[in-house]
Amino acid sequence: MSAPLTDIDPLVQDTGRPWILIAAYDVSTGASSEGHVAFNILCHLCKTYRIVLVTRRNNKAGLKVDPDFKKGCPGVYLVGYDLPKWTSWWKRGARFYQAYAYLWQMTWPLALQGRTSLKQNLQLIHVLNFHNDSIPSLSWRLGPPVVWGPINHHEIAAPWRRTFWPASIAMRHMATFTLRRVLWRIDPFLKLHIRKSRVILSAGTWVNQRLDLKRAKKVLQRSQLGVNEDDFLTLGGSDMFHAKGSKELVCAGRLDWIKGIDLALEAMVLLPPEYRLKIIGKGPAEQRLRVLAVKLDVEKRVVFQPPVPRNALSAIYAQADIFLFTSAEEAGLVWVEALASGLPVVAFDGETEVAAAARHIPGIQLAKGRGARRAQVEGLAAAIKAAAVMPRDPGALRTSVLKHYGWDSLAATISEAYREAIRPSR
Repeated sequence: MSAPLTDIDPLVQDTGRPWILIAAYDVSTGASSEGHVAFNILCHLCKTYRIVLVTRRNNKAGLKVDPDFKKGCPGVYLVGYDLPKWTSWWKRGARFYQAYAYLWQMTWPLALQGRTSLKQNLQLIHVLNFHNDSIPSLSWRLGPPVVWGPINHHEIAAPWRRTFWPASIAMRHMATFTLRRVLWRIDPFLKLHIRKSRVILSAGTWVNQRLDLKRAKKVLQRSQLGVNEDDFLTLGGSDMFHAKGSKELVCAGRLDWIKGIDLALEAMVLLPPEYRLKIIGKGPAEQRLRVLAVKLDVEKRVVFQPPVPRNALSAIYAQADIFLFTSAEEAGLVWVEALASGLPVVAFDGETEVAAAARHIPGIQLAKGRGARRAQVEGLAAAIKAAAVMPRDPGALRTSVLKHYGWDSLAATISEAYREAIRPSR
């Protein structure tokens, strides 16, 4: 075994708060979006539950010395597990992530199979792998009821989005989605995991349909998105910019191909010259985006800024008029954080979290473009213009988004799932 597990059993004999086991492939205090979400979920759940956290060994090493983790997750017991090196020599960085993550989720329960005392004292097991719902787990073999999720995935990006991408990136994207579609349809372990899970937290209808969750015992609708109200504050409006007649647009996040920042640059061509765009982040698409800005002759109205800490974004958002969320992601965390700072959001319509949220959260303007890329960009530009003249109430935006997406809200839904899972079957 890669992880020493023999010292867990005495801990679970503590008869205070109920013990649960959470398995999370990625946990960090900010190194990645997935790790950030997992950390905040743990911070809230550890107030009510004693937690055994199973994660990768490099995550465990970092968390043990991380002062933010120690402060936010007191009493969480860390267990590091990785595949033996002789079985994972092919894993290098992000290469073959899908295969390694699949094997990790399938094998960590086997490492705990002989821990009888642990299994007897656990109230439930929570499998927390929300970015990839095509990866099953054998956690149900340990005995306690299983909660899975919130689970989510990216649908395949529309052809009009992929025209800007390098051919190799587009081909890899389509191949990855094809593999996931095969797993959704025929993987017997995935079908078994769905049937064995007592409660599944699903991000949306796209997940329900792909996994055919009609067969699941219990499904609760909730995505992994959340926001820390202390990190994102309403620091003021943008009245001074309105007074000067200029409009400040902002995008933030990793500059990856799926983010669609190229569409924002193309929309700038259709907007009056007083519109300016700030792009915050770095990533593989950055150089091609810079070239595109020059090609479109909008480079003087566009600023590229390096990434900043998550809690420093509010000050930037306070100087902006609109946040652009042009990504093809079904979820995406940045638009929630922008709304929590009182900043209106423009996004594309579709079967996504942000489009669904627009029905009950103010301040979200959806681009209604249909058809080819040109029509989509025109729709985006029209939505930006419409958002720029809408009345803005930063306090109301913040209150509404925190009600639906505060970490307390997500923790409450997960606790509801726990109660459902533990409840005796009728």
